[in-house]
Amino acid sequence: MKEEQIFVGIDVSKGYSDIILLTSEKELFERSFQLDDTKEGHEILKAKLEDVATKANKIICGVENTGGYERNWVTAIKSISNKNEKIEIYKLNPKAVKHQISSLMRRTIDDGVSAEAIAIYMANNYKLLKQNWENSIKQTSEITEGKLLHKMIQGLIKQRTMKLNQLEKLLYQTFPEMLEYSRNSQPKWVLKLLGKYPSAEAVKRAKMKGLTSIKGVSEDKAKDIKQKAIKSVASFSGKIPEMIISQCCKDIIELDEEIEKLKKVLVDLYKDNEDIKILTSAKGIGQWTATAFLIDLGDYSRFSSSDQLAAFYGVHPSFKQSGDGKFKVRMSKEGSASMRSTLYLIAHNLYMHNQYFKSLYAKYAAKGKKHNVIMGILMHKALRILWGMLKSRTKFNPKVDIKNQQKYKQEKEIPMISIKSRRLQQITMEAPISRSNMKKRRAMIESQSSTKDEKYEIINA
Repeated sequence: MKEEQIFVGIDVSKGYSDIILLTSEKELFERSFQLDDTKEGHEILKAKLEDVATKANKIICGVENTGGYERNWVTAIKSISNKNEKIEIYKLNPKAVKHQISSLMRRTIDDGVSAEAIAIYMANNYKLLKQNWENSIKQTSEITEGKLLHKMIQGLIKQRTMKLNQLEKLLYQTFPEMLEYSRNSQPKWVLKLLGKYPSAEAVKRAKMKGLTSIKGVSEDKAKDIKQKAIKSVASFSGKIPEMIISQCCKDIIELDEEIEKLKKVLVDLYKDNEDIKILTSAKGIGQWTATAFLIDLGDYSRFSSSDQLAAFYGVHPSFKQSGDGKFKVRMSKEGSASMRSTLYLIAHNLYMHNQYFKSLYAKYAAKGKKHNVIMGILMHKALRILWGMLKSRTKFNPKVDIKNQQKYKQEKEIPMISIKSRRLQQITMEAPISRSNMKKRRAMIESQSSTKDEKYEIINA
């Protein structure tokens, strides 16, 4: 008798994978085995899957989305799944798999246990999440190439940030007065000047002609820098720190040029994309931010609601309440940090250039919200609006968001104690509850005394 479904859990590591086969009842079909990420290993796996396909109606394979190591295995399995409809392959959310591993409560976690957890997770959620899993492997070459290039750009930006931090620490000791010119950013002329004259002592010795030969340094600015060098409180100088500062400045300039070059390549890759045209209809969103957002977002049709979208990228407000305990509301920061970084840039640009977002900022500032809190709210708002624009294929229109807010306010009901949660028992004051909960119940009873729910009656004890 053929098995209905076989679930194949594949735990991918660098250079090899551990694989296990379970039945739909989560019983062992074949114990775990290990294959190398080589042509021979792929051929053995394909032969194994084709053999199992003769003994089952469907083979469901799953790998964790590890950021690249899984791609060779996915490609190998897709090559036979395209020919054999019984075989399916999906990429899974690592966080969901991690929770599944924890639920197994094993004393020792190895690659074999991880593969088993992947198979069990698929067996438990196949019917519910199949559509989401299908979306995870539907990527065009444009998206795949875009993600690779975007990841490289992010890596270079991190290197640049590291170099800037290193430069700032050294500059604070060798020529702290120059930091005045670099409060919000590091101008190119500052980097070139420090590359040539990397300390207060070096600037003192420099001739005016040498300073003014640097593009961006006027004669007045050169005199001002010279005076700062003479009056400098620098506590550290010497050939080694000067050499490090000079090299840091040269590295940062090179990184800036490389980042801009790669950004241009990525923007050109997406220049004819209709989604980019929709996103850039919002004043404040340029070609680069729109492209980065679209790459981070991926297949936006996989989200059924804006709430699901916000939760997936961790920009929704998160709080915990247990009994009388209350915890501060804050951004959850679950999911992709890359998307939140892009959203912060988008929110900042919209706040600077978009009248509607300026008004939102002013509204929350008037309520006493701090800058970072408001930026978090704008990130959430921008994500919802941009996703809505893409889903509805419409350009930016603030009236749509205003209308949605009004509709939400009309429908919004936040009872102090949820009516739905009390549908099986009437609300009374008889339970041995805390003072805090007693106040909530009393307020609830008073607020509902004029409008009683049809399903149950609130008893005022």
